[in-house]
Amino acid sequence: MEAFTICALSLGLFCSDVALADAIDAPLLPLSVAPAAAAAPATAPDVKPSASAVLASVQSFYDGTTDLTCKFKQTYVHPVYGTRTVSSGDLRLKKPGMMVWDYEGKADPDFYVDGQKLWVVEHDTRQVVSQKVEGNSNLAGAMKFLFGGQKLIKEFKVRMAPEQPTKSYGMPGHKVIELKPKEQNPHYKSLLLIVDDLTGRVDSFVVRAQDNSTNHFVLTDVASNQNLAAKDFKYVVPKGYVETRQ
Repeated sequence: MEAFTICALSLGLFCSDVALADAIDAPLLPLSVAPAAAAAPATAPDVKPSASAVLASVQSFYDGTTDLTCKFKQTYVHPVYGTRTVSSGDLRLKKPGMMVWDYEGKADPDFYVDGQKLWVVEHDTRQVVSQKVEGNSNLAGAMKFLFGGQKLIKEFKVRMAPEQPTKSYGMPGHKVIELKPKEQNPHYKSLLLIVDDLTGRVDSFVVRAQDNSTNHFVLTDVASNQNLAAKDFKYVVPKGYVETRQ
């Protein structure tokens, strides 16, 4: 279970058969939110999209979002072992720091976070592992992405994604940006965000781990600001399940 927890929540957040390119020619630039006045005129036919402007639109969307629900499809690919696993389920997020990853498959663990405590639930074995959120570096990485905030801008470098991953993961009406941590992370190398042009909403993302495995998430049926109840993010261990506190 520990390995899966790190995989799923280590963006330490949490693919397609096409791995991200190793060789990258264009340099990564430090993240900065450029003011609108500095942007090139909209009428210029050769204006290239700005990665920092795309990220600013992501930040703006999540700054105006108090909670979010959606369906997700996750494709995990490990090139060394030649494995490809597809999972799906429902995701719920609520500020500050609450989330539920509810997987459809009985063999897939579910994840509950109420802002203070994390529960990893294995229904097939009736086991629950719980631990405090405070001091959990894997979970902290997931929170940075899922809930945005200035740490996302301060701790990552950004550029428009190279051609190959853009073709592999891009969607019509979306921009693809690549983020890399400024300091080396033990779990992941880079992150792709597939961002809606109109809203700044992230509709898909790809995490590339240090072992070159990839986790590709596609989010659908997204709804925000639904006034979700905080109590729905706290897991109550059912009778017959064994809880291990870490």
